[in-house]
Amino acid sequence: MSSYYIAKAGSKTGPYEESEIRRQIEEGTLTSDDLCWSEDMGDWQPVGRVFALGTEKPSPPPIPPTAVPGSDRSAPLFLYIPVSRLIILSIVSMSLYEIYWIYKNWRYIKERDNLNIHPFWRGVFGIFFCHSLLRRIHEDEESRSVQMPSFSPGGLATGWVVLVIIANIISRAPGITAGIIAALVPSFLCLVPIQRYLNAVRERRNPGQPYYGWSSGHIVCLVIGLLFWGLAVLSMGAV
Repeated sequence: MSSYYIAKAGSKTGPYEESEIRRQIEEGTLTSDDLCWSEDMGDWQPVGRVFALGTEKPSPPPIPPTAVPGSDRSAPLFLYIPVSRLIILSIVSMSLYEIYWIYKNWRYIKERDNLNIHPFWRGVFGIFFCHSLLRRIHEDEESRSVQMPSFSPGGLATGWVVLVIIANIISRAPGITAGIIAALVPSFLCLVPIQRYLNAVRERRNPGQPYYGWSSGHIVCLVIGLLFWGLAVLSMGAV
């Protein structure tokens, strides 16, 4: 008897015998358009078109992301921006943009998973929620179905928190020089591998779609940063 695996709503189950698949179709729990795979087949195919025979089957390959029924592939999974924008805005805004980055990704998670959370406060208190955010990104099933992550969420989150704390300590020292040094602490380097992964997933999942635009949050971070650097230049010129 043939053994088949079923892909339905983004999850895989099985193996099933052909008689069990037909029974589920008759009961309405499975449709002929749901995807099916066996070792004899090169790729996932609709259940209604599968009649191959074979022996006991190994685990099937990952479900092709373009073939998952019912998924809204136009909806963003996470924040999709150029890595250069993350770096430049983080430096210009004295890491304020990194708070926005955390907030925005939590907002995507809230909307996708229908969670009762407050993304704004999770961004403001990012040092407490950075670990959980990076773990969620790392374990996100839909992203993994496109590309497996290679970064360490715990290591990067810890590095980001440590660098943010160091920058805050430096900024408490008197004088504008301390503020400039604090602004140049490269905490954004811990977020760059995450953004590269998110961009790779987005580009494979939705080829040709544009980056997230310059929202009011981006502009606020930019304006605040430019004001700080303008005051820093004026203060240094007055010395």
